[in-house]
Amino acid sequence: MSTGVSVDDSCIAKFNDIKLSKLKARYVTYKINDGQIVEDQISMDGSFDDFLATILEDDCRYALYDMAFTTNDGRPTSKLVLITWAPDTAKVKSKMLYAGSKESLNRAFTGVGIKINATDLSELTEEVVTDACKKFA
Repeated sequence: MSTGVSVDDSCIAKFNDIKLSKLKARYVTYKINDGQIVEDQISMDGSFDDFLATILEDDCRYALYDMAFTTNDGRPTSKLVLITWAPDTAKVKSKMLYAGSKESLNRAFTGVGIKINATDLSELTEEVVTDACKKFA
């Protein structure tokens, strides 16, 4: 399903800087505005709890999170995680728009292998994200 929503060029440029470690952002949240996926918020050093505090209880968002963790064999590392947040309490139109536009973001953000879809905060805990990262470490 395609919604015609595109990813703003500045989001793609900033993503590439993050991926290549030219920009040290802990997380970036994105929203759909006027037919484009645009940056909502960015934090250079926020914690996972700070990130969760930016998640709206009643509206959808996308997020890119740089998860730092320790692998099962003891190596410190980090992975970029692409999160789709579509809470059950969001309006149906918003959930459909974000679900239908997710592929545009996936295509624009090449190289992110870890993707999480969450509909409530129990699906978006630090443990859930870390476990997803460890599968690819």
